[in-house]
Amino acid sequence: MPDYDTIRIDADDGDARVRLLTLDRPDSRNAMSCALVDHCLDWLDRAAGDAGIGAIVLRGAGRGFCAGSDLAGLAAMDAAARSAFEADSGRLARAMAAHPTPIVAAVHGFAIGGGLTLAAACDVVVSAADAKWGLPEVPIGLFPAWGLEAVTLRVGRVAARRLSFGIDTLDGRQAAAIGLADAVAEDPLAEAIAIARRLAALPAAQAAAVKRYFARERAGEAADAEANALFMAACATPEAAACFDTYGRKARS
Repeated sequence: MPDYDTIRIDADDGDARVRLLTLDRPDSRNAMSCALVDHCLDWLDRAAGDAGIGAIVLRGAGRGFCAGSDLAGLAAMDAAARSAFEADSGRLARAMAAHPTPIVAAVHGFAIGGGLTLAAACDVVVSAADAKWGLPEVPIGLFPAWGLEAVTLRVGRVAARRLSFGIDTLDGRQAAAIGLADAVAEDPLAEAIAIARRLAALPAAQAAAVKRYFARERAGEAADAEANALFMAACATPEAAACFDTYGRKARS
């Protein structure tokens, strides 16, 4: 595995199937640089092919989860480079949503700007009660450049619009109340790891099917057709065969 200097990858001590992906720029509040985005994309691509990984916990080193884009880095870029960087950041959020492995965010301290949209792209989000959530781009003359689809899917169009104005800063409980976070915990990392262990224990193909189904909006007959196709694919796995065998024997007894 490459020697990344902006992220850290560790195996969970209690379950080797769980990987801890740590945003590791604590002196910059884990702000997203070009290198950090590239390193996350590279590792996630490698992890997608690793059958030994059943769940991923995304966390931030130091005082908080992530403060969003590195504004000093953006200030040094020309327009084309800024556009490319933000496009890559959006690609990271979409790669997380489409990744076959469940991803759980553990948010402490702050999830601001791109930190909020990055957390929103995870499958499960655990927040500390005192964590600060917000999208401050508009008040400083910018706009949230990526990830609003994930925010909208979590909180709905009206709440996402209000968040995007940047006039509110939410704490963890308020974030959970509108759906940005799924749970509030005194120790969000410990709770995220506990959830990740449960997810890692699921049959991998079936967990990946859940992610595939919910990676994009589906409705009506098309939604049922996709669910049916995923069901039939699941039926061909050893886990389903064992299930049918068990219940078949019960019915015959």
